[in-house]
Amino acid sequence: MFVTVPETGAIAVSVAGRAPATVSGFLVRHALAVLQKRKIDAAPLLRRAGLYDCDPDDRQQRMSALDQARLVDYASEAIADTAFGLHLAQGMDPREAGLLFYAASAGKDVREALALCARYSRIVNDSVKVAIVPRADGVTLTIDQVGVPRHLVNQSVEIRFAILVKGLRWATGRKIGPSRVLCSHPRISDLKEFDQFFNCRVEFGAATDALDFALDVLSVPLVTSDRYLLETLRPSCEEATKARRTAAGSLRASVESEIYRFLPHGRASVATVARALGVSPRTLARRLAEEGTNFAKLIDDLRRTLALQYVREPNFTMAQIAWLLGYERSESFTHAFRRWAGQPPSHFRSASHTESGAKMQNSGA
Repeated sequence: MFVTVPETGAIAVSVAGRAPATVSGFLVRHALAVLQKRKIDAAPLLRRAGLYDCDPDDRQQRMSALDQARLVDYASEAIADTAFGLHLAQGMDPREAGLLFYAASAGKDVREALALCARYSRIVNDSVKVAIVPRADGVTLTIDQVGVPRHLVNQSVEIRFAILVKGLRWATGRKIGPSRVLCSHPRISDLKEFDQFFNCRVEFGAATDALDFALDVLSVPLVTSDRYLLETLRPSCEEATKARRTAAGSLRASVESEIYRFLPHGRASVATVARALGVSPRTLARRLAEEGTNFAKLIDDLRRTLALQYVREPNFTMAQIAWLLGYERSESFTHAFRRWAGQPPSHFRSASHTESGAKMQNSGA
């Protein structure tokens, strides 16, 4: 297991003796391949992400889900590609998902393939919970993040959705797709490219992460269907899934995910978050204190993290960033940013763009 060293300097630990969330690591391998192709030294990024002992040739080695998400983000920054997750998925072979893909692609049709993906998703990533909710006109596939705060996996969510759709297209031999894509993180760049890939409107800043599939798509047969193969693989899938229990994250991670969801609506209060988690405000405060923190610190730390992320995105205006962080006025955001970074957000943005341009020039990209 790789050791995670967050940039704040705190050591990440598991809760109640439970191991942290892990992944199979095939996204890391592909990200490293892209960096190598661009002639960018990956070693500093691996160290920064916490992947000190990463061996891309060892396909049996599990990796920290948080570390993988960080590496994807750092690779995106290094090559200055704001849609890196989508582009990474487009260049991947769905068979890289291994046992999960072969089991799902052996199903009868898209409906069964989605059901198999939901049942066995932990083989690839035990930091997510996948559910299928029936609707009158189809189904909704939802993905909930567990064990890793939602705001740290934006690129990873985009990769998951894109590789799932690509896998379905590969297994059906048809350019099928969802009727709607929902991502809870904000995005205002590359929107047309996302819409074109999924062949539908992708809604960012939604209340959840989900894909809607219509009835006619669910009934599309898989050209890779193989009942005998599925029955052969099923015992291995059941055993692998049982061995990879969905990670039990800290309360802090759950609170951060809820704050992230409510911030743009100005509703990130103790009462609202406590209600979403099914506890009283008093219980929430007590349990956070047991983890050595409090609600005010969490919301301030999260706002700081998101602010540094959003300010680096040139297409976000300061007014939009203020709204995303739950501030009623841009002046309030600017005041808070000065406290966090020691300079106005506009100055920080200019310096970041200058530094990014220098890195791109030095890498020869």
